[in-house]
Amino acid sequence: MSNSATPARFASEMKSIRSRYTRGTTSNPTDRAGEEIEFASQRALRDTWISRMRIFAAPYFAEFIGTAVFVLMGCGSNLTYIVLTSNAESAWLGNALGWGIGLMLGVFVAGGVSGAMLNPAVALSFAGYRGLPWIQVPFYFLAEFAGAFVGALLAYACFAHSLDPFDGYHRQIAGPFGSAGAFGNFARPFIGNGAAFLSEAVGTGLLVLGIFAITDVNNFPARSCTPIAIGLLLTGLALSIGYPTGYSFNPARDLGPRCAAAIWYGADVFTFHGSYTWVPVAAPMAGGILGATAYEALIVSRRSLGEDEKSVSSSVRSSVSIEE
Repeated sequence: MSNSATPARFASEMKSIRSRYTRGTTSNPTDRAGEEIEFASQRALRDTWISRMRIFAAPYFAEFIGTAVFVLMGCGSNLTYIVLTSNAESAWLGNALGWGIGLMLGVFVAGGVSGAMLNPAVALSFAGYRGLPWIQVPFYFLAEFAGAFVGALLAYACFAHSLDPFDGYHRQIAGPFGSAGAFGNFARPFIGNGAAFLSEAVGTGLLVLGIFAITDVNNFPARSCTPIAIGLLLTGLALSIGYPTGYSFNPARDLGPRCAAAIWYGADVFTFHGSYTWVPVAAPMAGGILGATAYEALIVSRRSLGEDEKSVSSSVRSSVSIEE
């Protein structure tokens, strides 16, 4: 999740490639003519609309595939423990690891192309504070929701025959044989929507704050270990504060699989638990902005202020030495 990997990078790379291909390496006209002939087919291919569309869409396809991988592994982890154990609470660590490893792999897949937001709350925060162009935000959202939907479909396809003997070929949302919670999140029966909103907002705020710290080159960045660090961050949040709501912390991760689940479980997945659907969509967006704002206001600003003070003091010292 780096703000350096954006579509602008691809445009600059293409300009660099074009300049290398069109600039002669010597002043000999014959050599330049031979070079033009040699790379004529490559230039023609690059200048086609298909190539240009690939360059434009590359970040969004990366977000789509990375989110699909993330959700496939996460929902697959949920379904595994629903089918294998009658005590889902004992499988909490396995679920948390499954989602964390899925996020890690998704960041590895998409990180160098799109920045691997994989989460509308993270994309919105990066647009606000880390330079992701606002015009690209709707495309990021669409790619992430579509990827989560497809990832959930693939997870269900892998487990459909395993669910049949578990629930007697009758898909149920809740109860001892309910499995809809493997896709869309539902708060615990004793948790109201207000408390669930707070839990989701706080969790997402911590997630975004941690991502900002991990990817901040001026702080203590994880660099090549960024995917591992972000995956462990999600696992830690799931184990610590994820129990009340099932740790969505991601609007796409909840709404995309919930739409997929509606195909088999019916429209009740949107109205169950007091029309809970809006909570894991709205709360992460609010919490993500709060977490990003807290980091930028309390960490980045103070560090920048300290650097400014150091630069002023150093300039004063140098001027004094010159006068002496």
